[in-house]
Amino acid sequence: MLVAWGEWMKVNTFDKKLFQLYHIIMSKLNLYKLQEKFGEIKKSIFTPQDLKLLFYANDRAINGFLTYNNKKGKILKLKKGLYGISKSNFSSNLIANLAYKPSYISFETALSYYHLIPETVYSIISATSKASREWNMQNTNYVYRSIKKEAYAGYIIKTIENEQVLIATPEKALADYCYFIYLGKIKEWNSRLELKDINLKKVKEYLKLFNNRKIINFIKKYLPQLCLIVNCLIG
Repeated sequence: MLVAWGEWMKVNTFDKKLFQLYHIIMSKLNLYKLQEKFGEIKKSIFTPQDLKLLFYANDRAINGFLTYNNKKGKILKLKKGLYGISKSNFSSNLIANLAYKPSYISFETALSYYHLIPETVYSIISATSKASREWNMQNTNYVYRSIKKEAYAGYIIKTIENEQVLIATPEKALADYCYFIYLGKIKEWNSRLELKDINLKKVKEYLKLFNNRKIINFIKKYLPQLCLIVNCLIG
């Protein structure tokens, strides 16, 4: 019996420590309080830093709380440093903004959002001034395409799926798209892209941020669909 008890203690030492730590911090930080506070500010995705600011808890308490509730299935770990409350309706656009900073939604995802292309884009594609990245979270593919820091501009805050997210303006989304076609990282121009509501002068200004005159020559030679933009750029 003593041997069995000793073996149980060895196997469950980690669980016991988590359990003890969890109860120590229950008075300050618990799931009910978390749901209550996040409900007030309409938040379902958070970082450890958010908990620190809301509950004035230390790193040890926060890590214990997250580990315990993640193990119980009450909190989901979306990626390193990013969590969500289970059974919440997560905004994939907000996850895209938070999962890799700095970033804003752009390219085909933004063009589809503005109804400039007819296709539904299933990946969430963003621009970032950091290295390119791609991963899958909650059955959604997140793509981050690296652009020059000087070109990291032209985004706004919009309310999408009841969340405020950073997304490119229509003109910047098109400029980012053209730049990646020029780089050969987008293989084919979407011939069904609707340009009649695009402000061509703004596209011109955004393309200038990439500081590469070859883009203009490339568009003129290989993308006749963009003749209006080319005329604007060289005019």
